[in-house]
Amino acid sequence: MKREKVLDEIDKQIIRILQDNARTSYREIQDKLGISIGTIHNRITKLKKTGVIEGYTLRLNNEKLGYKLTFLIRIDVDGKFTEEILNDIAKKPEVCSVFHTTGEQSAALICRFKESEDVHAFIRDLNKKEYVTRTNSNMILKEYKNTSFIEI
Repeated sequence: MKREKVLDEIDKQIIRILQDNARTSYREIQDKLGISIGTIHNRITKLKKTGVIEGYTLRLNNEKLGYKLTFLIRIDVDGKFTEEILNDIAKKPEVCSVFHTTGEQSAALICRFKESEDVHAFIRDLNKKEYVTRTNSNMILKEYKNTSFIEI
């Protein structure tokens, strides 16, 4: 079994700063934490090498891009084909997240759409897939938190 990386308080503080803004300069981190740029560089390098930091990304405002509708879509898939179907669904641009789940449904999707017609077409296409046996969709009324990481 692979051991989890133990983070000390300095690692956690650096991660918190980068989670808030991944473009924060080493100089800004130095000013906030009172440690040398060399130490910051070495720690971030170590966090990357150990896989704690996997990369950097942008946070986009989906509504300003025209994606005003967010849906949670749960689907049932014939078990033998779950991985194949979910990998195929994951390639669709409307799909933000795909989760293989336990419980009544095989999977859950988070999807974003511009228009209700786009939602209808997407769900219709899902239901046409040979091994998708059922879909259940819910429109997200309001997002209270949306992040792909835990707060350190």
